[in-house]
Amino acid sequence: MKTVRATIIIFLILGCALKAECQKSRPNDKIKSVIVSEEKYDMLVKKQYRESETYYDERGNELESITYKQGKVDKHFKYQYDSDNNKIKEEEFDPSGKLKESSEYKYVNGLRSEKTVYDSNKKLKSRKTYVYTSY
Repeated sequence: MKTVRATIIIFLILGCALKAECQKSRPNDKIKSVIVSEEKYDMLVKKQYRESETYYDERGNELESITYKQGKVDKHFKYQYDSDNNKIKEEEFDPSGKLKESSEYKYVNGLRSEKTVYDSNKKLKSRKTYVYTSY
C-alpha cells in the first residue's frame, strides 16, 4: 500500500513539473506580432518582400492582419474582442488605409447570433443571423 501511494505521489510531482515546463516553453506565449518576409532570387538579383504582418493582444487575439503582394498592401483587417474573447468588430481597409467596410458581431450564450456588415459610410450592406439547434 505504501509503495502504491509513493508511486502515485511521484507521478503527480513529475506530472506537475512536466506540465509547468511545457507551459514555459510554448513558443506562442505572449507573441505580440509576427512579420513574414520572402526573398526571391532571379539570376543575380535578390528581391525581398514583406508578405504579411499580424498583431495580437495579450490574450492571444488577432488585432490586426496585413497581407502584401510584391511589397504592397493587398488586404488589411483590424479586429476587436469582448471580455470573453469573442470577435465583436472587424474592419477592412483598402491599400491606402481608408475604411472599406466594417462588420459587427453579436453573441448569445457564447454563440454568434448575428453579423452586420456596413460600408465605409456606415450604411447597412447585409445582416446574417445564426440559429443553432442542439440535442
